[in-house]
Amino acid sequence: MKKTAAILAAAMLGAAVLSMTASAADDNLVIAVSEDIDTLHPMNYSTSVEAMVLNQIYDPLIYMNPDGAEDPEPRLAESWEVSDDGLDYTFHLRDGVTFQDGTALTADDVVFSLEQYQKSEYQGSNVDGLDTVEAKDEHTVVCHLSQPYSPFMLGLSSCHIASKAYYDSVGEDEFAATPNGTGPYKFVSRATGSNITLEANEDYYGGAPAIKSVTIEVIPDSATTAIALQTGEVSFAEIESSSLAQLEANNAITIARAETSGFSYVTMNTEKEPFNNPTFRQAVNYAINRENVINVVYDGEAEENSNICAKSRFGYSDDQPQYTYDPDKAKELLKEAGIETPYDLGTILVAEKYEPLATVIQSDLAAVGLNADISVEEFNTYIGDLTSGNYDISALEMTLEGDTQQLEMALMTDYIGTANNARYSDSAMDDLFNQAKTETDSSKRSEIFNQIFTKAQDEAVYAVICNPDILYAYSSDLKVPEFPLEGYYYINQFSWN
Repeated sequence: MKKTAAILAAAMLGAAVLSMTASAADDNLVIAVSEDIDTLHPMNYSTSVEAMVLNQIYDPLIYMNPDGAEDPEPRLAESWEVSDDGLDYTFHLRDGVTFQDGTALTADDVVFSLEQYQKSEYQGSNVDGLDTVEAKDEHTVVCHLSQPYSPFMLGLSSCHIASKAYYDSVGEDEFAATPNGTGPYKFVSRATGSNITLEANEDYYGGAPAIKSVTIEVIPDSATTAIALQTGEVSFAEIESSSLAQLEANNAITIARAETSGFSYVTMNTEKEPFNNPTFRQAVNYAINRENVINVVYDGEAEENSNICAKSRFGYSDDQPQYTYDPDKAKELLKEAGIETPYDLGTILVAEKYEPLATVIQSDLAAVGLNADISVEEFNTYIGDLTSGNYDISALEMTLEGDTQQLEMALMTDYIGTANNARYSDSAMDDLFNQAKTETDSSKRSEIFNQIFTKAQDEAVYAVICNPDILYAYSSDLKVPEFPLEGYYYINQFSWN
């Protein structure tokens, strides 16, 4: 029986390798993703997988690197001007751009799309600052802001432009299920829970893609993804750090890393005692052995950082406080906060995916006399309890990508109940973020952010641990450009050697 299984496995491996070679010759690509999509609505999606698929089908007006360090690059808009008062942004559209159903792109499509973003439950922040948008003529669009808003262009670079006529003809449901963009790939089909297929848009204004056919396979199990990469059934995937060693040992596979502004952290409900005491929160920060967390939970694939602002992000400064591992300091601060140890901290509430992180944190806290149980919930139930404040302490990861202004969602009063999981409310912090929003001088804006993150660290609003890397593995025969911050990728930039 074992011999038969071994022969079968060898035959499957041989077939897969032949399939991979054929894929390269035929300009096909198979990508693995860990979760299925719920929607392909270009303005109202909520997951990174949905964003990745939509980025292949739709284009924005402009492109900016996620760190905001580069000047905007033309996409659907070939040029633009900003008024002296910073309130009017005028975009001039390319001639001859068509949607994948053959209809021409016009200014009305841009107006429609941006107004859809203003209504979006999940992506509305991309057009923060936008008051109204108008079509001056068929190829000219003007965005009117109510006040100067520094990160407007970076948010706009994430906005997909869709066809108003298509939406009007097919309705909301079909619009979200069968996308029709101007991007380098056309939607072909979707098998729920299984795969999505795309084909090259040969009429793409940026040039026909080298990869002609793309299959996006849904493979929830990371070990199965690693095997599929090794057999050649999959040629590109984001991987877990637990699979890294075996994949790095395979010369047919290339590993790439991308920095992310996402952060791993402990959040404490500041509406409850003793978490409402900044001195207690400081003690928790000093109690955490971040280096050990990175080694145990992330297999070393993360950058230690106790600051909610990633080191690669605008507004970060080495002058802003960092918390180090100092259990003696933690014990001193607990005494100062009036905590007699051992102390029953209650329950660390987590979703299943964050249980390993919680387990290491639980051990660190116990070492300074803070004892806690761990309670694991189904992910959606957990998110409901977290955002409603039905918890004491938790450990998780969060990404607030885009302009540094997005970190207001974790620190401003207005976002209690959404991303402000600490339920932290401070009028001075709110004022600082409002100043940063309207300040157009980059040096002055940097100083405001310096005040924000210094204050956040001094008050230990969160116990941030690290910025985990995004890990990709792909066939060594595949040419892939360097990944920018957040690990965005565009398949039309890939090609086979």
